[in-house]
Amino acid sequence: MISIRKYKYILMALCMLLLAACKHDDLTVAAPNENVRPAGDFVKNNYEMRLFSAALQKTDYFSKLNAAGPFTVLAPTDAAFNALGIYSASDFDKMNQDSLKKVIGYHILPRRLRVDDIPSNGIDVRYTTLEGSDLYVSRASFNPNGGVENETYFSGAEVTRTDVQVANGTLHLLGSVMKPNFTKNIQQWLAERAEYSVFVQGLKKFSLWNQLAGQGSFTVFAPSNAALEEIGITSASIEAMDINKYVGERLFGTYLMHHRHFFVSDAQVFSRINSSSNFEYILNNDSYYMTFSASKAYPTFKLAYWVSIRAGKGGFDPVITSGTGDIVAKNDNLCSNGIVHHMVTALLSPAQAIKQ
Repeated sequence: MISIRKYKYILMALCMLLLAACKHDDLTVAAPNENVRPAGDFVKNNYEMRLFSAALQKTDYFSKLNAAGPFTVLAPTDAAFNALGIYSASDFDKMNQDSLKKVIGYHILPRRLRVDDIPSNGIDVRYTTLEGSDLYVSRASFNPNGGVENETYFSGAEVTRTDVQVANGTLHLLGSVMKPNFTKNIQQWLAERAEYSVFVQGLKKFSLWNQLAGQGSFTVFAPSNAALEEIGITSASIEAMDINKYVGERLFGTYLMHHRHFFVSDAQVFSRINSSSNFEYILNNDSYYMTFSASKAYPTFKLAYWVSIRAGKGGFDPVITSGTGDIVAKNDNLCSNGIVHHMVTALLSPAQAIKQ
């Protein structure tokens, strides 16, 4: 009889022979954390990107992102879509499908672009999208005064997770949806939105409106009707104004920055890579100065901007008034001739713009 000990040895030997017989030299196992899925499938299987996945499928980009590539996918989170009032896949059906396809195509680059491929401390570096137009990238990577920075923005949208490698490219997660308007200029964009109707009326009253259909570039801080009402400006009060009594470039022109193209994130990057976080600008056809700055404000730590107005540039010139815009979803509206940001607090009252 075979002893129990010998039986165990024989059994172990048989198991080793079976394992050797089943060996396949060409079989490989993916290394830990290595993603072998193409971009389309990766997005589809990620719980943070369900709405972006639905948008890809509705616009026929899903199958393209499963092709050879390479691609760089800029994927907004579900929370980013929620901030725009989009909560389910059916919400995309209510949109103009051609416009939706352009916007989603704007979130895809026909190339592999890792963060380290973007110039260090670059501002508004341009890359062509799959849609065909350019987007703008700003990146803070180091502070000349010392210290490492790590912030990247695509057309104003912050990258919250970088360099996710997929089988056919790279993916970056965005905290907000980029808002390109392609063929619309700033005048057209403002005219379509009732919440800025009083601002539009004021621009027309003081002959500042027509320029916003021009080539630009402009950065516009657009106060809502509610914001203007807080400082005593309404549709009725504008109708009753005698334009000869006011400095129009001060009362309504103070919201317009000429020959400048700034996302809110640009001011944030300035604060990271320069000794000064402020951009100063003299108002068009006026002696007053505007200061533009941005930061991640407490307690939300979401990106917000500030605009302040002074009578002069000197250090002893006090701030006359200031306004802010801290609703991320309403800022960084990219038009064909500039950018529009939403202001929740307005600037100069009529009494502060009376001619002396």
